[in-house]
Amino acid sequence: SMVNAVVQFRPAIVTLMGVHYLAAIAVHVLLTWQTVPSLALPLSESAGDPAQPCVPDQCKLPGCRCAGVDIPGGLNPANTPQIVLFSFDDGLRTQDYEGFYASVFNGRKNPNECQIGLTFFVSHYYTNYALLEDISVLYGYEIADHTVDHNTSSSTTQDDWTGEIMEMKEILNKWGNVPPSSVLGFRAPFLATNEAELQVLYDNKFLYEASMSTDNMYWPFTLDYKSPLCIAPATCPNNAYPGLWIVPVINLQQKSGSPCDMLDGCTDPQSNQDWIDLLTDNFNAHYNGNRAPMGIYAHSSWFYRGQGRDGVLKAFLDKLATMQDVYVVTHTQMLDWVRNPTSLDQIQNFDPWKCFTPPQPRCDYHAPGCSKWYADSGYLLNTCTTPCPPHFPQYGDPDGNYSSSL
Repeated sequence: SMVNAVVQFRPAIVTLMGVHYLAAIAVHVLLTWQTVPSLALPLSESAGDPAQPCVPDQCKLPGCRCAGVDIPGGLNPANTPQIVLFSFDDGLRTQDYEGFYASVFNGRKNPNECQIGLTFFVSHYYTNYALLEDISVLYGYEIADHTVDHNTSSSTTQDDWTGEIMEMKEILNKWGNVPPSSVLGFRAPFLATNEAELQVLYDNKFLYEASMSTDNMYWPFTLDYKSPLCIAPATCPNNAYPGLWIVPVINLQQKSGSPCDMLDGCTDPQSNQDWIDLLTDNFNAHYNGNRAPMGIYAHSSWFYRGQGRDGVLKAFLDKLATMQDVYVVTHTQMLDWVRNPTSLDQIQNFDPWKCFTPPQPRCDYHAPGCSKWYADSGYLLNTCTTPCPPHFPQYGDPDGNYSSSL
C-alpha cells in the first residue's frame, strides 16, 4: 500500500528528525540556563526558540527584517517601484498554459523592457514537466514547491512535511530539470500552515513561505522575531526561524467589505468589469499607500468559472504597462529587491530584474523525451528526461522505480 511504501522509503528521515529534535531540546535547555542574556546578541538566535518581539537595531537587511508596513530601505513611496506578483497553484497543465497563461503573460514587458515575471507553486499530479521546463527556461518563470500530493493540513507532522516538500523538490529536479538551488519558495496546500512546516522549510534552507494571509499592507519580513500573521488556516508561528522570509498573502478587499486571499475566493464580482474593478481598486490602495507588493493569486480553475477571464488579466496588465513605476516580477525577484532596496531612479541598473538570454530547453514540450501513460496509477508523465521510469513517480517513490502496489 501507499502507507507501507512511505514507511519503507523514509526510515532515515524519521531517525534524523529524532536526532535533530533531541539536539534542539539540548540547545534549548542550555539557553534557558543562561541567567543573564547578552543584550549584544539578537534575542532570537536560533530556530526552535520562542520568537521575541522584533528589535529593529538587531534586525537589518539584507538578512533580517521586522514585520511592518514601512518601506524597506526607508524609501519614500514615490521612489519605490510598485511590485505586482502573479502566481498559480497546483499542477501545471498543458490546457491551462495554452488556453490562458501563454496569451496573458508571454511576451509582456516591464518598464526595463524585460519579460514580466510569474510564479508557479507546483504540486505533482497533472503537471507536464516538459512544459514546466520549457517555460521556466525560456521565460524565467519561477517554479516553487507546493507538495507532492496536495493533502497536507495544519495537523501534518514534521516527517510528512519533510517527505511532501523535499520529494516534490526532487521530482521537480528529476523530471522538470529545475535545479534544487532555484526552488526557493513554498506555499502550503489550502494555505494551511503549522510550526512543523516552518521548521522543515528552515532546516532545508528555503528562502520564503507564501501562505499566510493578512488584511494589512505588510512588506515581507523574516521570522527571526515574532510574526503578527495569525489568520486561519495559517498557524501563528511561535518560534523563530532566522532568515526565513514570509511573503504575506495580502487579501484583496471587495466592495462588500469581505476580504479574499485568492481570486478563487472572491465572491463579489459578477461581470468581467467587476473583476477588473476589483483588481484596479486594490492596486490603487497599494500604489497610493505604502506600495507593498500586490499579490494576485489563483488556481487555473478560476479561468473556467466565467467567460473571458483571461481578458480580465490582460486588461489589468495593459493598464500596468502604461506605468513606468510598476514591475511584475517573480516572488524571488521581489525578495531580491526587498533585501536590496533600490530606488526607481536606479532600478534600470538592478541586476536581478535585468533581461537574460535564455538557454535552450532539453526538448520542446510538444515532443517530450518521455510521454507515457501509466495504467496502474492512471496518470500521464510528460518530461524531457529519458528514459521513462518504470512506474509513475509518486510520494515515497519520486524516481518512479517502484511499483505503486508496494
